[in-house]
Amino acid sequence: MTTENRGYSLAVTHGSSSATAEKVYLKPMSLYVPALAHTAVAELINTLADKSESEKGFTLTVTNNNNGVSADKDFSRLAELEDATTAADTVKDLINIVRGYESDEETNVCGW
Repeated sequence: MTTENRGYSLAVTHGSSSATAEKVYLKPMSLYVPALAHTAVAELINTLADKSESEKGFTLTVTNNNNGVSADKDFSRLAELEDATTAADTVKDLINIVRGYESDEETNVCGW
């Protein structure tokens, strides 16, 4: 039985307008490279129609499209998300959180 790899989605959502920019990565481990992660986030920000600041800020989300597990982080200002180090570290952390849920599902046989 073969299963189709649906990859991971990386998304940026504007808090006030709920506008979302999203891209699917079939090889999400490439986003561990800081320059690639920052470029990916910057591309998503550039495709957002509404980039105006808001009191609700912005949300960066990583979702495993194979099982629906996702993790996100909120940013109060766009400048925080545009920072290269912050964007790269956040993408890496979110991928690790999603992967942690996956490994927990595989090893946790008692239902906790």
